Amino acid sequence: MKVQELNVYTVLTNNGRILVLKRKNGFWEFPGGKVEWGETPKEAAQRESKEETGLLPSHVLFVGATSAVYEKEGKDKHAIYLIYLGKTESDKVEISEEHLEYRWLSLNELKYLNFGLNAEPVPELIEDLITE
Repeated sequence: MKVQELNVYTVLTNNGRILVLKRKNGFWEFPGGKVEWGETPKEAAQRESKEETGLLPSHVLFVGATSAVYEKEGKDKHAIYLIYLGKTESDKVEISEEHLEYRWLSLNELKYLNFGLNAEPVPELIEDLITE
């Protein structure tokens, strides 16, 4: 069976630092998830950020997309992620139970993380937009 999903990631920034979340499988990613029925991708980016971090981003801008095909739970999955960049005034994170930990890192520090498939290309997408 083939499944295609539309998802979002929000790259949250605070004072030149970028928020990353560690999933239970050990991979790092950005706050995000599925776009719900009737929801715009930008609305999904804001909702998922709030649900997974307790932070509501401002100045949310679309910056690009990633796509990956892989097998998950016996299905061929094609996950498309729309990537948004947003700012937050607070660095006080309340992670959801989906994640084990979080870190605020510089753009340069991101290259040392083990990202999931869809999150891997994100640092390159945002490198010209982040000032350290």
